[in-house]
Amino acid sequence: MNEERLLELVPLAALGALDGEERAAFEAQLASSPPAQRELSAYQELVGRLGLAPAPLPPSVALRDLLLRETRPAAPGRAWLAPALAAGLVAALAGLAFFRSERDAALREAAAERAAAQEARETAQKAQAEAAALREILAGEVAFRELVSHPETRVISLAGLAAAPEARARVVWHAGRGEAVLVASGLAPAPAGKAYELWIIAKAAPVPAGVFQVDAQGRVVFRLPTGLELAGVKTFAVTVEPEGGTPAPTGPMVLAGSVS
Repeated sequence: MNEERLLELVPLAALGALDGEERAAFEAQLASSPPAQRELSAYQELVGRLGLAPAPLPPSVALRDLLLRETRPAAPGRAWLAPALAAGLVAALAGLAFFRSERDAALREAAAERAAAQEARETAQKAQAEAAALREILAGEVAFRELVSHPETRVISLAGLAAAPEARARVVWHAGRGEAVLVASGLAPAPAGKAYELWIIAKAAPVPAGVFQVDAQGRVVFRLPTGLELAGVKTFAVTVEPEGGTPAPTGPMVLAGSVS
């Protein structure tokens, strides 16, 4: 059964007017024809709307054959059927067009609602992220002020390297309390999927000390995780790493400073 014949049988299938081998052949071919599936779905919906759902009894074979014959070019002696057939076809097509118009309008409305809901979710997520970033900045600034006021606090300057020559930073830390704050500026926002990672070098291997991002102006006040071993630190450094951080440096170093 070719595609053209399959599409011819779609209206009959919607009316339940296929049986036997013809029905089996139609259903087998239908599984591999998305256009015919769409047409059948549309006709079935139309039949349901017009109250023409097939009765439980099997259709008349004679009626089915008559419908098939009348959907083909009329024989010379049967030309009187053409007007009635044309009127019925026009009515069916008009009903189908109305149904499709309503369906398309409903689909467009649903798509608009989904887009509006997605935009609202994205706006809420952005606001939450901005609020979280603000809270982090405020917490860092409070910690910075507290550390600066302590007599045992130390300060080290970090200079921008070749990958970020305009960058500058300071680390304020208190070894006894295990607290430290990084204040940096002049850093470009990290590339997509990347972040800045701070390292503490006390002996041989660098120890990760937190991952951070900068704001649109390239600034950050970053409070290091508490509990880090800051006694005996010799160098602080910042590299560009994957967003989640890494256990050892892998990316370019942008800031570094040695403890004198």
